[in-house]
Amino acid sequence: MFLTAKIVQENLEQGDSVADIAARYGVSRQATYHHINKMKQRDKVKTLKPKINYSPVIDWKEYNEGLVKRGEFLLDLDILYDWEEELRELNGNKRGRPFEYPDSLMLPFMRLKCSFKINYRTLEGIARKFMNFIPKAAGAPDYTTFCARLKNLGLEVIPCEISKELDIAGDATGLKTSNRGEYRMSKYRGQKRKFLKLHLVVNIKTKQVIWCEVTTEEVRDGKKLPEMISCSEKHGKLKNAYFDAAYDSKKNYSLLKDKKITPVIRPKRTATLKRAKEMMEGIDSSEDNTRLKILLEFLESEKSWKEKYGYGKRWAVEGRY
Repeated sequence: MFLTAKIVQENLEQGDSVADIAARYGVSRQATYHHINKMKQRDKVKTLKPKINYSPVIDWKEYNEGLVKRGEFLLDLDILYDWEEELRELNGNKRGRPFEYPDSLMLPFMRLKCSFKINYRTLEGIARKFMNFIPKAAGAPDYTTFCARLKNLGLEVIPCEISKELDIAGDATGLKTSNRGEYRMSKYRGQKRKFLKLHLVVNIKTKQVIWCEVTTEEVRDGKKLPEMISCSEKHGKLKNAYFDAAYDSKKNYSLLKDKKITPVIRPKRTATLKRAKEMMEGIDSSEDNTRLKILLEFLESEKSWKEKYGYGKRWAVEGRY
C-alpha cells in the first residue's frame, strides 16, 4: 500500500508517532514528514482570509497614475543650447585637463542612477546610445568619468516658499549604504549591517522638501518631531501636520496642541477602542487628553467602517487587516 497524506493523518489521529508510521509502511521519516507538510499547506489554504475589496478607500485611477509616474525620467533639453557656454564657465579657472561634459548633462544621469539603482558601467552603456542624439559630444562618458563627476557634482536644495498657511507631512526611511555582506548575512545569519535613516518634512501642496536630516538607525522617528516642527515654522504658519504611527505619543500630541497645530497622526496597530475608553475614564479631567480624544474618534470611525465594509481603515490603507 502506498503511503498518502490521508493515511498519515489517520495514523496520527490514532496516536502513532512518525517513526511508527515510517516503519509500518517501509518509508523514511522524511517521506512521512513530506505528507505532514502537505497537510499543513492544505489547511493553510483553507484558512486564508477572504479577498478584501479596497475600492471604497483607493482611487484606482489616481493609484495607477502614481505607478506610471514612477517611471518618468525628466530631461532638460536646454543642455543642447548652453553646452559651450557652460563648459566655458566650468573650465575658466580649472587647472589640468578641461571638462568635456557640462554638469547639466551629468545631472539627468545621476537622477537615472539613483532612481533605478543603476551601476556605473550600465550607465555608460545608456550614455552611448543617448549621445547619438547630441552631435556636439565627441563620445559618451565612461564609467570612471561618471564616478568622478557625480561624486563632485554640487547640488543645492531649492528652498521652500514661505506661505501664510502650511500643511506638512513627515516621515523617515532607511538608506542602505552598500551591498557588502548581503550574501554572508542571509546565508550564515551574520551580524545585521547598519543603516542610515533619512528624516523628511514635505510641503503637501507644493511637494517641496522643507527639512531633511540624515541620522543613524538608532534615532527614533518620534524623537525628531520637535525639530521637524521648529524648522517648518520658519516657512509659514503650520495648520495640519501628518505623520504615521511612529510619531504617535502623548508628548508629540501635547507639542502640537501648544503650537495650535492640528495633529493628523495614525494610531498604532495595538490601539483598541476598549482600551482607549478605559484610559479615558481613568484619566484626570485636568490632564491633557488630546491624544485620547483623537484616538477615540478614529477608533469609533474605524468600528463603523468595519461594520460596513468588513475591515478597518488602518488595515485597508496598509494592505492588511
